[in-house]
Amino acid sequence: MKYRIDFGSETLALGILSLNVFYKKEEEHKMKKNGFTLIELLITIVIIGILSAVAYPSYLGHVQKTRRAEAQTMLIELANRQEMYYLDHHVYATNLNSDLGMGADPFITENGYYWIETSSAVSTAVGFKLTATAKSPQDADTDCATLSITQDHEKIATNANGTNCWR
Repeated sequence: MKYRIDFGSETLALGILSLNVFYKKEEEHKMKKNGFTLIELLITIVIIGILSAVAYPSYLGHVQKTRRAEAQTMLIELANRQEMYYLDHHVYATNLNSDLGMGADPFITENGYYWIETSSAVSTAVGFKLTATAKSPQDADTDCATLSITQDHEKIATNANGTNCWR
């Protein structure tokens, strides 16, 4: 027995066997559209977990490096202010607030990740040393805990693993 399916001007004759195969494939295809299998879902979760484990620490490293740039910028700006103060007074400033007009001593950077102070160990007639120390949440950056700059523009970093923090 054969079935006839009419498609307008063309007529297609199908045998019973081929008609059954056609309907079975369509039913299997409908089942696949209803959702994901548990295995597919677990594989997706594992892939997301692996990518997260690799990407998140790298992201945190870039965030810390970006925050360091704020401290470096302020240290260089304050070093320039120290030089201008030296030209006017023939000594370097000892107070960031009263001498350099920064509003506080120690000075806290704009986003609050570092506080900067002058070193009293250096004679103000001879030189200065400005030091930026990380505050929370930047204090988690153990690679570059403190950044310093001197009157000779020597850039110093205190860090745990010897990385160059002034790059």
